[in-house]
Amino acid sequence: MKFGILGEAKIARERVVPAILNAGHEVTHVGRRNPGKETLPKIYENAIETDYESLIKDPSVDAIYNPLPNHLHVPYSIKAIKSGKHVLCEKPVALNLNELSKLESAAKESKAFFYEAFMIRSHPQWHWLQNLDIGKYQSSHFIFSYPQQPSGNYRNRASNGGGPLYDIGCYAILSGCLLFEDNPEVLSATVIMDKAHDVEKQVDATLRWPNGETLSFTVSGCAALSQSFTILGSDGWAKLNVPVNPPEITYAYWSEGRLIKGNKVEFPACNHYQLMVEDFVYHAESGHDSDFSFSRMVTKAINDIQKIAGLTI
Repeated sequence: MKFGILGEAKIARERVVPAILNAGHEVTHVGRRNPGKETLPKIYENAIETDYESLIKDPSVDAIYNPLPNHLHVPYSIKAIKSGKHVLCEKPVALNLNELSKLESAAKESKAFFYEAFMIRSHPQWHWLQNLDIGKYQSSHFIFSYPQQPSGNYRNRASNGGGPLYDIGCYAILSGCLLFEDNPEVLSATVIMDKAHDVEKQVDATLRWPNGETLSFTVSGCAALSQSFTILGSDGWAKLNVPVNPPEITYAYWSEGRLIKGNKVEFPACNHYQLMVEDFVYHAESGHDSDFSFSRMVTKAINDIQKIAGLTI
């Protein structure tokens, strides 16, 4: 499959473009806001440089990868879908349900396939956790934080869909959606605002699913690097040490309630970005319909948290 890349995001250069190439596909075009202004990064040395609109309209491109700032995910994904391009779009795909509905409608009217780039869905540790028997799920806890980003970074601008709730809170909410059934209800949410920017710097929230399972999470864009996910069941517990962007070889722990330290599980070396790309291409080439079920659950929960916490949507 021939891919075109919108923009020059770090996630594209360092993770997704290498994954596309390693999966045996081509990156033939790069769309830039200002073509020719600067030399293309080496990873794109065999790609044609163009602008966003020309890339989307180019008939030789099969699929678009959209890692633009969050507020540009839906508009450019819709343009690509209407041009008949399959779309792999960075998370979070939409800032609100109204945006998401427009994207879903465009996808339904097209034969193009849309996929939100939640790469954790492709990692064996999440498949293992989804199939682990620790009895009836009761509660789970998710932590994800990183240090303050430079002032010019879009994550520090509310108008660009910045802030850790959109950026990494989507992973926290998705973790519950992967394990529990149906849509969650937001029970509580609090924020600490970033004094230097117009976004939150930390969000704490608790969600409950229809069968009683709860998820409590903390996400921060102004703290030490930290990740963990723990789930408690009636007959045991499990923990992922690095739930979102683990090293090539990673570990998990679990117990049936008898061990203090738990059993250590080592997962085979893998690149979950490459596994995601392979899954995306398979579904696109097989003619599968786009599935927005997780996108709807995550977007609604984010918007509900914003309302409870008094954040502007």
